[in-house]
Amino acid sequence: MLVFQERDLFFQAIHPAAMLFYLAVVVIGAVAFSHPLYLLVFFVPCFAALIVSGGLGDWLRSARFFFLLIVIFALINVLVNRLGGTVLLWGPTFPLLGRINVTLETLVFALVMGIRLLTVFTAFMLYNQAVNPDRVLSMAAKLLPRSALLVALATKTMPHLLRKLRGAGEIAQCRGVNFHTGNFLTRVKNRLPLIRVLLISSLEDSFNIGESIQARAYGSGPRTSYFYHCWCFGDTLVFATSFFALLIIIFNLVRGWGDYSFYPHLDKIVFTPHLMAVLSVLFIMLMVPVLAAWGWNKWSFLK
Repeated sequence: MLVFQERDLFFQAIHPAAMLFYLAVVVIGAVAFSHPLYLLVFFVPCFAALIVSGGLGDWLRSARFFFLLIVIFALINVLVNRLGGTVLLWGPTFPLLGRINVTLETLVFALVMGIRLLTVFTAFMLYNQAVNPDRVLSMAAKLLPRSALLVALATKTMPHLLRKLRGAGEIAQCRGVNFHTGNFLTRVKNRLPLIRVLLISSLEDSFNIGESIQARAYGSGPRTSYFYHCWCFGDTLVFATSFFALLIIIFNLVRGWGDYSFYPHLDKIVFTPHLMAVLSVLFIMLMVPVLAAWGWNKWSFLK
């Protein structure tokens, strides 16, 4: 389920700031680089961290849509892109589109963009598995208290409204209302009373929330915190390796080592010593938190 569950995990035990910084580095690297090897270096540690956190099942169920999206991107790229020089298949001619040619460059471009999309998607899945949203909001409330309160109310209210709407729909069905028969206008007309019930219920809940906030003297004095975050050795380890990986990313962007040209012909991937050294160090820095999480699950004394 795509809902945070409290478990005994390394990434849930560390400070939210350290985990957010690690995920931000992965996303920045995936967006900034277009070289396939660099994208794999960011994808593999993030995917391994998700596996260690027990989120492989959710990833497999949710990634089907992204694999379909990659295929759609490849088809669109083949239909509209004429920049590739290595023709693999000569296709028919269509009005307005011209002759459709399947080139190696368009397929590789779609594949690499798919790896980038999967990397960002995996990072967000890892965030859902490893980061407690209440702790993140508690941390953000120290800097932006009103914005954090607004986000907290919004995230808590939406599931509550869905439950209210489901309950009102079940009551209406018990009274003989059918939401699945008739034409479109009839179905909309049958659902209008549910919107009215939901609006009245939301207004009543807003008054109750306001009274509860006022009863707790919100904003009348120094703010207290429900969560107390302590900075431990694991936080330092994750933050330090992520910061070093960020420095490597900046260095590569300045030197232009992460660029890759797809058109009109694919650049050759030359395994130079500096490229292998940079990729190795970057991969090790991103894998250190994953190894720590694996050791956390395997040996109890690391906890």
